[in-house]
Amino acid sequence: MKYTLEIQKRLIKVENGNLSPREKASLLREAIRIADENDDVEWAVEMRLDLIYELNQFSQDEEEIAVFSQILNDYENHKDLINEDDILWKYKWIWGSAFDLPEVPTSQLDAIAEDFKTRILRNGYSARCYYHMLSVQNTRMRQYEKAKEYADKMLEERQDDMDCDACELNFLLDYYLETGQFEEAYHRAQPLINRQVTCYEANLRAYLKLAYYAQKEGKTDIAVDMCSRAEEALVGREKHEYLILYLGNFITYYFMTNPQRGWEYLERCIPWNEVTSKYKKYRFGCDMTEALKYESRPEVKLELPIDFPLYNEKGIYKVAQLRDYFYHQAEELALKFDARNGNNGYMERLKLSLG
Repeated sequence: MKYTLEIQKRLIKVENGNLSPREKASLLREAIRIADENDDVEWAVEMRLDLIYELNQFSQDEEEIAVFSQILNDYENHKDLINEDDILWKYKWIWGSAFDLPEVPTSQLDAIAEDFKTRILRNGYSARCYYHMLSVQNTRMRQYEKAKEYADKMLEERQDDMDCDACELNFLLDYYLETGQFEEAYHRAQPLINRQVTCYEANLRAYLKLAYYAQKEGKTDIAVDMCSRAEEALVGREKHEYLILYLGNFITYYFMTNPQRGWEYLERCIPWNEVTSKYKKYRFGCDMTEALKYESRPEVKLELPIDFPLYNEKGIYKVAQLRDYFYHQAEELALKFDARNGNNGYMERLKLSLG
């Protein structure tokens, strides 16, 4: 059939390792359109799952949710063609994407959570990943007692193919680091540090955050070690926009120790900041509010994109103005998240960054 050749042409291009996730996503959208026009539901679902992966690489929460909604619709209408088990891993991602959009009300988040739980249980999985997600979400809201409760429930459940050891451990570190338990976090992080457990990005995420927290704790030897490991792991990931969520801590570490290197990373991240998801934009705003307080110079010279709101042709930027920009970026989003969540955890995190 001719349409299958047209799809294959695009999928072959997707395999090109030199393409960015944005370019791959564009090709997948074209291929999905062709499959839809020819009523090839199975192939369309398979490619939509691939598209969600690429969208996740550049933080397109809204589109990820829309794409997955179509997958669920196709599953409900074609249960003879689609295996529900095949879509559950990405469903976990979608739940996370929904939580990271302040426009999604808590009633809808609760419905997503229960629907996800129902589907994993009926497919023979434990509730471990369900409790894991709730622990992550409560940590982000700074509701640490609830986060610990869900983490404990997670650890009581059996592990299965819906779980990732490295990712579980990486997110558990957030709880210990944010609650001032650095020694406990560092001890628990050893399997990640020594790569006894690995994942595509979990080890790197641990290095980035541990460098920052170790420096804050005055443990400079550990900070230098984590920095070195992070720099090594970052090689080849210059186009990975989603890393803006984790590079914020790393940039702050560098502003405490080597501001010039911090500015280099900030230049890389500013274009991503303008197009990233709302949660990542909020967290990056918090991180830069903290990072820039360590810069003693009143002005710096930077190469920033022309569409950056503070762009000027001379490339000379006032540090205070940049810091104010990032603060207000985070503040606007914090108020929206807190209104949705019914607490003030996001504003509390921002205020801590003021120091």
